[in-house]
Order: sequence, then C-alpha cells, then structure tokens
Amino acid sequence: MELQPHSTTPAETKARSLTHHVGRALIMVGVALGGAIVLIAIVLGILFFSGETQEFIYMNF
Repeated sequence: MELQPHSTTPAETKARSLTHHVGRALIMVGVALGGAIVLIAIVLGILFFSGETQEFIYMNF
C-alpha cells in the first residue's frame, strides 16, 4: 500500500514556517529574560545575605 503525498500549497507552507519561526523566537526571548531574572536574583541574594549590603549603601551615600 502506497502512502499518498500530502498536498500543501506553498503559501500554507510559508505561513506555517513563519509561525514556527515566530514561536521559536518568542520562546528564546522568554528563556533569555528568565535567565537574566534568575541571575539578578542570585546576585541580589548573595549581596543581601552576606551582610555586605549595609556597608555598600553607607559607602555610597
């Protein structure tokens, strides 16, 4: 038994490809922003829990 070829028009293929690229770009932006937020949280956590924050604030003001 032979499989029938799936017929799609070039416009459908192009639209599907475009949405695929947009979706992938949005996922990558989300991952990048999430990673940046995690790194900022880690740095702030180290500063606050190490006790260096008060000295740093008094030094600058």
